[in-house]
Amino acid sequence: MFTYWRNIHPGGKRIISILVVMCLVYIGSMVALSQSNDDAARALDDKLSTLLPHERLNVYTKLISVDPLKGEALARIEPWPLDESLGFRYRSGWMPVHDMSIHVDAIVGASTTGDNLYKFKKNVPVGGFDVILDEQSGSPASNVSWYPLDVYSFEIPMSGSYKDVNGATQDLPILPLDYTKSIDTFKITMSHALWTNSKEIIQNNNSKTIENATREYKTGISSSIFEVNRSGSTKVLTVIILLSMLTALGSIIPMAFLVATRKRPPTLSALTWGAALTFSMIGLRGLFPGSPPLGILIDKIVYFPALLITLICSLSILIMWSYREDYVN
Repeated sequence: MFTYWRNIHPGGKRIISILVVMCLVYIGSMVALSQSNDDAARALDDKLSTLLPHERLNVYTKLISVDPLKGEALARIEPWPLDESLGFRYRSGWMPVHDMSIHVDAIVGASTTGDNLYKFKKNVPVGGFDVILDEQSGSPASNVSWYPLDVYSFEIPMSGSYKDVNGATQDLPILPLDYTKSIDTFKITMSHALWTNSKEIIQNNNSKTIENATREYKTGISSSIFEVNRSGSTKVLTVIILLSMLTALGSIIPMAFLVATRKRPPTLSALTWGAALTFSMIGLRGLFPGSPPLGILIDKIVYFPALLITLICSLSILIMWSYREDYVN
């Protein structure tokens, strides 16, 4: 094996070394991007669950879609009673045994009365409901121009109550939980926050925040923060596309320079190659995951300059091919 390696041309050794380094970098990047804090989130949910009474309503939230241009997200809220003293569970829905109401602070609601107060009649089978959430402002990265490094946050404050057998309104203990599966090009993480102070995030190793959160949950109020950013696969593919653009740019510039300095002939194959690179650059822009709009930051830094320079180089080769007759194709 070592004898075979010594017999390889030095240029071939460099190419193999570059390929090995690229493979190692790629494998390391994919391993790093695949890491998640799902275990920590589940541990916190389990701890909060053990501190709350069994007679409560688990409220599952699922982000269905995210619109970065509007700064909105569509979420599905699914109440789920744990004890039959509050309601019965079906395969997909549930039936309350008391008149209940859940308020979700959202920009657009879908209640029958056109507000954000969702009322559930006792002994009537029901399911979940959809709401449209507005993005939290204040973060400079919460703009699609930062694609694929854009980050969006959505807060979902909730409160619940029910009427007991005497008709008196009682606090409905709730526990907000996340059951978001996945959204194309996005990675979503949920954090528990205090209803009275959404900037205070509940931490598993902070007993004070857990005590404050359970106190709120027992009184029927809660708040959750959903952070949405681009998935690791989206970022990797974006980098690969950008590298492809730069590679095309780096190959057309030397060719145009060599043709202009008469070190290489302006052949028809060089002209065809330059035109192919120009059109491939346009096609590469459409491969960005999530179809970001034109004018994002990487367009201004990489795509627009690369496309313009590639076009100029291709036109230069075309002009020299048209006017110089000292070369024969």
